[in-house]
Amino acid sequence: MSAAPADGGRRSRRGFAYQDAVTLLDCLDMHEGMWTQVSWEDLEDIVCRNGDAPAYRQVKTIEEAGKRHSVAKVCTPDIPKKPETSYLGKLFLGKPLPAETRFTFIVNESPQADFHAFVVDRGQQRGPVPSQIRDDIIVRLKGVDLPEGRDIGWCVDRLEVLVEGRTIEQVEDRALRRLGPIVTKILGQPPLTTDIEDVLVWLGVRIARDALAPVPRQVGTRDFQDMLHEAITRATGRRPDGSTAPLTKLTEKLAVAGVPADEAAGHLDNALKYRRAWRASLGPAREAMDAFADEVHAICSRVMAERRAGRIPAGSEAYFETLTRVEGLPAVSSGTVSLARAHAVLADITARCQNRYADAS
Repeated sequence: MSAAPADGGRRSRRGFAYQDAVTLLDCLDMHEGMWTQVSWEDLEDIVCRNGDAPAYRQVKTIEEAGKRHSVAKVCTPDIPKKPETSYLGKLFLGKPLPAETRFTFIVNESPQADFHAFVVDRGQQRGPVPSQIRDDIIVRLKGVDLPEGRDIGWCVDRLEVLVEGRTIEQVEDRALRRLGPIVTKILGQPPLTTDIEDVLVWLGVRIARDALAPVPRQVGTRDFQDMLHEAITRATGRRPDGSTAPLTKLTEKLAVAGVPADEAAGHLDNALKYRRAWRASLGPAREAMDAFADEVHAICSRVMAERRAGRIPAGSEAYFETLTRVEGLPAVSSGTVSLARAHAVLADITARCQNRYADAS
């Protein structure tokens, strides 16, 4: 049996937020009864299970407009004469293959005509594939040895292609529309649009964080229900029973730093604009935004540590020191990142994290 080459599973998450958004859609499908378990960065990018039946899901995005996946492209090996290093070779290899196995190749562009024969709508079964296309894949992947008496034809018969939104923002818009009724039902009242957006962001951060764990996170229906409740509580301040949770909002965190309520509200608006811009970005632009946010987060953590060590006073002094260090970052001083964007990133991080300026939260 050939072993599937490492495909970056347990890798750095930078630049893989599209996959996180698709993972959230799969979790929402599970919430509606389609799956009994979803895991990510496991045997594949995403593994959905219905009982003992796995659906191995590989996510491959294309950033260049006009380029589309074809049978030739997904069967082309990364290493010459080693078909097991192709996209489909990696998808089919290195995992248990029980009778009810499914394979899903997830893309952000409609594929070329031959590979389009495998396209399905989310939650639907695909129709028959022309025999010449099936045979073409079998020939191209000749030499790939599968376990348990399976062969490439068996895998191709269980292959489907799912076309999601072109951008992260489009995928997340679908998630937002699906989250609205769910949040309304749990709360017993319609939430604010910004509340649903905050729920989406919290769930996305949770999925990305869990992807970094040494052991893949396997989430069942009840686990995701708990994640939803926690996200709603943090975003709205209300529990499912309608009681108010003792949460600290951004305006309250900034209040201990001496920032007036109206000014804090402006910081919140800027943070929300930044989140929308972040969700709309892909590739190098997303990587640059993430790299800068990492620098700001590191400054926040450093200032907090110095404050707790008694080297920086809490409140307005801690806030001023944080602002000063953020504004002194090379990307800001050079003009690569605007001062307004730097302040928005700081507000976004402050809103998501524990209170950086005092321990009263």
